[in-house]
Order: sequence, then structure tokens, then C-alpha cells
Amino acid sequence: MSNRRRKWHNSVVEIKQLESTKGFVIYDLPNAGTYVGPTRLGAKLIPGNAEMLVRHQTYVFGLTEQQKSGATIGLKVDASDAEGAVVALAEELTDEFESQRLLTNPGLRLSEALLAPVLRHDKRNPIAKAERDGVTFEDELVALGAVTCASRFVKPNGTWKVAIEGFDQSGLAIAREVENHGGKVHRISTAKGCVSGDFDSSTLADTWMDSGADCVEKLGPVGKPWEIWNSDVDAVFVGSKPGAMSGDGATSTNDTPIIATSAAAISSKALAILRKNKVPVAADFLSRVGPTLAWWASEETSPDVLRSSTTETVIGLLEETVDHDDGPFMAACYKAEAFIESWQEKRPFGRPLG
Repeated sequence: MSNRRRKWHNSVVEIKQLESTKGFVIYDLPNAGTYVGPTRLGAKLIPGNAEMLVRHQTYVFGLTEQQKSGATIGLKVDASDAEGAVVALAEELTDEFESQRLLTNPGLRLSEALLAPVLRHDKRNPIAKAERDGVTFEDELVALGAVTCASRFVKPNGTWKVAIEGFDQSGLAIAREVENHGGKVHRISTAKGCVSGDFDSSTLADTWMDSGADCVEKLGPVGKPWEIWNSDVDAVFVGSKPGAMSGDGATSTNDTPIIATSAAAISSKALAILRKNKVPVAADFLSRVGPTLAWWASEETSPDVLRSSTTETVIGLLEETVDHDDGPFMAACYKAEAFIESWQEKRPFGRPLG
């Protein structure tokens, strides 16, 4: 297997080219015992565009003080060739998958069924993928972490309203947790546009499961996607893609707390604006710590225990970071980096920002 190393000032990201099919694997920190991250499919995938996906997971592990690292696999083939590419990948990297050195999950354009030849080696606790009324338990834990952050920032003393950018299966899980915390969903957006109203999670579940991204058309008059940034809510959840919140979005939300829910959802320019305006921002690698607590938990551990563990961990991390002079996002970065530096010769250059 050939490989090349791309230097980032004071760090090295290893990019290995696959030999059995078109594609690559990116490993973030050197000498980690375990690497975790998504497998993505697309003939035009570029390693550089995936580096922040890798760094996001590295920072999740840093916050939770695990000597593990982020990774990602890119299969540079068309969808029609996906099955053969996955079989080739599974054979070429059998040792890495069987040893649990490299663990992955379906990312862009892939499903559990398509990635099955690889996933069959994964020995992580299957509870993370358990179905929970239309969402996975992993989605539920991410939502719990995100809403715990939002509740800490908002400190509601009554009903509070939120917006969910990039509404999908994870957005449905967020809507349910918002209701559990006494809030309501006032606005959602998908690639099809934005819609406002007062939406209960049952209605959102029915329309999402029936219509996918077109669900906004079933919920009311559809506005432009950027209307999701209107500042008439108490918190905005951001999670459709890397860099989903741009500088314009950060300006439009005024002082509304922002909760990132997917890898590198906040752009560097947006974070600079939000920090200047002293807007609290929950880092994606903080809101998403819940799944890492479930992946290696004993299979006897109940969902309730994992939910409690997620809440306690997120609250503990917030208490350490929320009042930092540089803002909670940067404080979370500093904490993750301090642990990374405790077992790496050099801290990686580049934070998980879109």
C-alpha cells in the first residue's frame, strides 16, 4: 500500500492510497491504537476536504481523554461500483478491521447494508445502532448532548424556542430532546428550504419519515434556507454539513446561542464573528461525546445509564469551559488539545472548523 504524508506546520496527517480500489484512508494522530471515522463514497472525493471530519473525531476523543484518533475512508468510485469497492476495501484492510485498529461507519452515499463486509468486524457495543422509534440510539445521545448544551446556555425559566438547521434523522432526535427539556421547535430547514411554526416532534417525525427533505413543504409556506438564521428563537442547532454556518449566518443570529451538532458545522469566519459578539457556541466535538461513551461500554449497560452518563459528561465539560474568556468553543478546544499534547509529541495544527 502506498502512502504519502501531508505536513501541517507542526503535525503530520497520514494519507494512504488504497491499492485494490480507487480511494484513500486518512489517519490523524500518529501511533494511536484506534482510529475511528466515516467511510464516504464519491468519484470526486478529495482528501483535503475530509480532513476536518477526521479532526472532529480526534477532538471528541481529546475531550473525553481517550488515546484514540480520527480517521476517514474515501472510496473514489461511482455509486454503481460501490459494492465491489467495499468488498475490495474489506479484503485489503482486513487486518486493520479485525484488530479494531480502524473502525468505521456509513458516511456520504453509503448505508449499513452496503458497508456490511467491513462492519461485520466491528466489535463496538451494538446499542449505538439500536433503533429508537425512527432514530438510532447514537442519534439520541448526540441530541441529548446538544440539547444539554442549549439548556445550559439558554437557562430557560419557561417554554423556549429553537431552530434546527439541516433537519434530518438527527434533527428529529433533537426535537424530541428539546420537548423533554420543556422547549418547542419553531423553525426547521432542509435543502428544500425553511419553514416556521410551532412543531411538535410527532408531527415532525411523521412528515420526515414520509417525505424526507421535502417535509418542509408539508409543514407550511416554505421560505429561503437562510431564514433559519433569524434571531427570533432561543437557540439554533447547526448540523447539515461542514461550514453550514457561514459568516452571514453568524451575523444574522445576533446573540442567539449556537449548538453545532455535526463535524465542523461552524466555519472559522462564523466563529470569529460569534466570538466577537460574545455569543455562546457549543462545539460539535462536545455535543457529540455521547456515542463514544456507548461504543466501548459493556453490553449489559442500559440505555438509561448511557443517557445519564452522557448528560453528566456534557454538564461537567460545560462547567469547565462555559465561562472562559475566549468563549466555550475555544475553551473546549484548549481542553481537548491539552489531553492530546499529553500523549503526542506535537499538537495537530488546524481545529475542526468548516
